[in-house]
Amino acid sequence: MARVGNIIENYLIEKVIWQGSTSTIYLGKADLSNAEYGQYIAIKALSSRKTSSSYIRQFKREAKILMTLSHPNILKIFKFVKNSENFYHFMEYIDGKSLRRVMMEKIFSFEEIIKIFKSNLYALEYMEKNKIIHKDIKPENIIVSDDLQIIKLADFGFATKKSFFILDHFPYAGTEQYMAPERKRGKMDYNSDIYSLAKTIEELLAKIQNVPDFIYYILSKCTKLSPKERYQNAGLVLEDLKNFT
Repeated sequence: MARVGNIIENYLIEKVIWQGSTSTIYLGKADLSNAEYGQYIAIKALSSRKTSSSYIRQFKREAKILMTLSHPNILKIFKFVKNSENFYHFMEYIDGKSLRRVMMEKIFSFEEIIKIFKSNLYALEYMEKNKIIHKDIKPENIIVSDDLQIIKLADFGFATKKSFFILDHFPYAGTEQYMAPERKRGKMDYNSDIYSLAKTIEELLAKIQNVPDFIYYILSKCTKLSPKERYQNAGLVLEDLKNFT
């Protein structure tokens, strides 16, 4: 298990950034001047209480998926690391907070909410091209900087790669408040993620006044109960947003 003061592959563990039920994220500082991934990285360590084979497989799967993706709105994993003590993800370090935490500190303007919406739609559009479904989009899994110059979708622990034969290790996983109806039946598609993102945006909009009608039209189409009645991909949502903004 990673401890503050330990060194893992030339990175010194400086402090805990985030503590979750299945993992802990640390700030790692390069112990050498030529460290491969830059001066600072985030190091995600699997909890010592979650060492069953299913948690280890999930942790490996998340790294495998994210190491294949490279997009400005998706948190990057550089490397999967295993040593005698534990399993780790070496990830890019973002000087920011979860969208949930920021929501507790401030109220976003309409323009800022649209920026958050578009940024995540760009991420979903890219994921669709790579056949990835996230399955747990919510404010906790979106990382933002204070000035919103950085907006990144994170935590792909339940994500799956869509293929002709879908082998989903976590068919019912997710967060009920943001989960599309079909997800509760173990089914999913790209617009299941669109549904979850729209629910997140609805939550942001609920705190402001004088919201234009067009955004409610778009969100209502994102969150239709029937997947067939929703936008079928993120590009179509972006197209409508751009027509109004």
